[in-house]
Amino acid sequence: DLVDELWQDRTKRREIRLGEWVHSWDTPREEDLIQNFMSAPVSKELDVILRPHIAALQRLLDSPNLNQDEAERYPVMDFIIRSKKKPDGVGAYSIPFCGDISSREYAKIARWFSDNIPGAPSQVQKWLGGMPLVHAFTLVVAHRKAGEFKKRAQAQNKEWHDSKLLRMAWADLMISYPTDSFVADVDLECLTALEARMFEDSKEAGAAGNQQWGLDAGQHHRRWNPYLNIPNEWVLGRECNESEYEVRYLLPAQ
Repeated sequence: DLVDELWQDRTKRREIRLGEWVHSWDTPREEDLIQNFMSAPVSKELDVILRPHIAALQRLLDSPNLNQDEAERYPVMDFIIRSKKKPDGVGAYSIPFCGDISSREYAKIARWFSDNIPGAPSQVQKWLGGMPLVHAFTLVVAHRKAGEFKKRAQAQNKEWHDSKLLRMAWADLMISYPTDSFVADVDLECLTALEARMFEDSKEAGAAGNQQWGLDAGQHHRRWNPYLNIPNEWVLGRECNESEYEVRYLLPAQ
């Protein structure tokens, strides 16, 4: 039978064993994908694109001094010089652009950078979201959209030079967004709201909020613990007593 969260209904909650699912708090969010970039899969495509540029990326990581002459080769450096950005506490420049590169692609590029640029694993704070990685984004966009950029230049009756490629890639990086960047995960938001009502332990929830699901019905699916790693903000320190955990009577198996 279909039921709701049974808010404050201690008796009914005790009668229901839960089937196992992935909790909202255990479901990776977009920002989690980037922070946990070493869990991203290795990409052969990215290796083909970026491997010829290891020396340039190494240069930006090891010697991030701004030089107008070199800025011709690094559009991100030119941006920093022109915008007069200041470095942060570790001497890195935070750059907010990633174009239409999704969070999953962002994580893959970061994984490649960490795996292939010497010294990168110990200097994550200098390149994650900074000048070296953003130059890698520029290289990826330039490779993937080279044909599109060339057609665009020709349509505008502009003479095409390969030197324009990185400039156009950088411009694209600043104005493009992933197609799903403004799309909320409605299913995940709804699951979060439901679970908050199901598992909140507060004065408002009463005794029904004190881990009552299935107490009179037996183990949950595969002995699952639905309360594991529950968000702290859902447990609000309501006074309770041990009697709330007692099995009052065990329902017959269904």
